[in-house]
Amino acid sequence: MDQALRISENLDNGQILKLRLDGTLDAVSWPELEEILSRHRNNNDRLIRMDLAGVPFMTNDVAKKLLALRGNGLRIINCSPFIKMLLKTLEA
Repeated sequence: MDQALRISENLDNGQILKLRLDGTLDAVSWPELEEILSRHRNNNDRLIRMDLAGVPFMTNDVAKKLLALRGNGLRIINCSPFIKMLLKTLEA
């Protein structure tokens, strides 16, 4: 599971930040993602779309943190069946 996380940022019309994640989301990769999210979430008008199509695995702890941030301008899209089920399970 040691696939380094790559994060691509693309700002669309100054309003929608598209984050494309490729790799594993775990305790090692979380701080980098958290820093990017906190930097952009300070702009209340900005919608963040986090594309997880390239994320084959994430830990429960990271999934819980993402669920806590979801809504309020953060949308999680393109999850694998594993990630979708993990989020749904932890959400309940």
